[in-house]
Amino acid sequence: MKKRSAIRIGLVSLVATGTTLGLAASAFADYAPQPGDVVGVGGDTAQYALQFGADGDYNGDAGFNTSTPINRLVTFNATADANGRSAYANGSTEASPIPLNPTDVLRAGTYPVQRVSSSGAALSALLADTGATETINFIFSSSKPTAAQQTTASNNKWGYLHVVEIGKDAVQIAAASTTNAPSGLSIAELLGIYTGVYTKWNQLPGNSGGSSDTIIPLIPPSTSTIYKTFLADLKTANNNVTPVLATNVLTVEQNDPSAITSATTPADAIAPFSQARLGLWNDNYFHNPATAFPGGKTAVSAGVKLLTATAPDAAASYSSAIADYVIFRESDAASTTVIEPGSSLNWVQTLFSNPGGLTPFFATAEGQALIAASGVTPFYADLGDVNS
Repeated sequence: MKKRSAIRIGLVSLVATGTTLGLAASAFADYAPQPGDVVGVGGDTAQYALQFGADGDYNGDAGFNTSTPINRLVTFNATADANGRSAYANGSTEASPIPLNPTDVLRAGTYPVQRVSSSGAALSALLADTGATETINFIFSSSKPTAAQQTTASNNKWGYLHVVEIGKDAVQIAAASTTNAPSGLSIAELLGIYTGVYTKWNQLPGNSGGSSDTIIPLIPPSTSTIYKTFLADLKTANNNVTPVLATNVLTVEQNDPSAITSATTPADAIAPFSQARLGLWNDNYFHNPATAFPGGKTAVSAGVKLLTATAPDAAASYSSAIADYVIFRESDAASTTVIEPGSSLNWVQTLFSNPGGLTPFFATAEGQALIAASGVTPFYADLGDVNS
């Protein structure tokens, strides 16, 4: 239901405070899931597809919970607020951010725990959830489990991890709407930029007439799917040798336009970015957080665009396909515990995977429309016990 992500001041800085008011009962800012609710945590890239699937989208399409089931689908976003931004402690600056490490209450009656903020962290959390009663039922991720993680899962009482693909996305390069970058950048050019071979735009092959400004290469944190995808592609372009990133490469928050628009020289900043997330910005979903309820009528512009034209070196502009997955325990797929009184289906069969039976919600036309509203291209494939 709520949010958290990587590392960037960008649009928000939150202050952590604590106050004691005598004897007080536990109080939670968000809905605290009940024992029968289906709880998911995950990464920033896939979070809106699952959020919309649970509670509906801004176009009026109904989510799974609209039918007011007794047991709800509850998703905790990776980012700290609904605009996809992280939270930072008082005293943070752009040069020295202090992550707040937001928390959430994953089950009613339990204490707050650190919010899961990436696909990698979500997989680790699921593997660590080995208690008698599940706290986390599933995760949403843009990464499949590794072979080692599948081995760890198989050694637990609940067997392998089951993977269902729900949509497709792509990592591309974003730049400011008014930029000194060429209209496309190839993976070879990006390898040169991110390793420090090219530091000015007019040094790029075929771009001698370009700007002499210094390039500002940005990259999300190493735990993010965007980073892992981009670095893997740089490695491939570098004869399968992991490149050493130049010292001028700055770590910023994943999928945050303000990382570019608030750079020292926005026209010279670039960053790998989720195509789906920018699509959500361009659909006018995000509004000015500085405007009090009921908010302003005008959506906030991302102020960035994707570089998709042919690159100066005559190669295709960089674009790397990624997918959004839902991952759960194999034992839950075979459970005989029904999700609702009167139903014959468990929660996995109802929501995500039911081979040979009724179509699960996220594979229905309604579920696919909610995924599409998040900017992700709907695509359903039940992959089973796979690994990356």
